[in-house]
Amino acid sequence: MDAVLHVLSDRQRHALPLETALVASVRGGADVIQVREKRAPAADIYDFCHRLRQLCETVGRQPLLLVNDRLDVAMAAGADGVHLAAKSLPVDAVRAVAGRCQWRGLLGISVHSVEEALAAAAAGADYVTFGHIYASESHPGLPPRGLLALQRVVEAVDVPVIAIGGIDPHNVGAVLATGCAGVAVIGAVLNHPDPEAATAALKEQMAKATGRPKVPFARALAPKVKRRDTP
Repeated sequence: MDAVLHVLSDRQRHALPLETALVASVRGGADVIQVREKRAPAADIYDFCHRLRQLCETVGRQPLLLVNDRLDVAMAAGADGVHLAAKSLPVDAVRAVAGRCQWRGLLGISVHSVEEALAAAAAGADYVTFGHIYASESHPGLPPRGLLALQRVVEAVDVPVIAIGGIDPHNVGAVLATGCAGVAVIGAVLNHPDPEAATAALKEQMAKATGRPKVPFARALAPKVKRRDTP
C-alpha cells in the first residue's frame, strides 16, 4: 500500500462550506476523513458523520471515516475508527471499552515524542500521528519538530506513523522519505478555494515520492476494518 492521505475537518479553516470542502477532497483522492469537532455536541457530530457518508456515496468513493476524541459517537455512527488527542481517554481504557462492545474500529492517537509514541503502541494504538512537522496555523508560535524527529518516531515504533503539520505538495516528498505511512492535512486542502484540486495535487506528489512506508497503514486496517473501498 502506498502512503495514505488523511484530511481533517476544522470549523475555523475552510474556504468553502466544510461539508462541500471535505467531499471535494474525497473526489480528489483523500483516503481518510477525520471528523474533528472539538466543541460540537455529540448529536451534531453524529449527524455530520451521516451526512458525510451520504454525500460521499454521491461521488462514488467511501474513504475511511474517523471521529476525533469521541468514541461514543464513532461507535454510534458506524465510523471506521476513533482518533485520540492528548486530553482524550487513555488508549488502554478506550481499547477495553471497544473490546467489551465488540467494536473493531481503528484506534489512533496524536503523539509528540518518541516516548509518547512507544507508550501509545504498547497500550494498543493501531497507528500514531506525529507533529507538527513544519510551522502550522494549528500551533502558532510553537517551533516545528521537523523531519529528524519524525524519522526517529518512525524508526522507534512498529505501528504506522502519520505525519501532520504544515505539509503541502512542495514538502510532502521529504516527509514521506522518513518512512512514515502517510500524512494528515488541514489547511493545505480546506484553505484552498478548490479542495479537490488541492487534494489531487498532494496525491500526485505523494505518488511521485521515493520513500515507502516502514509500516504501511494497511497494517492497521487488517483485520479490524473490512470495507468495500478501503484506501
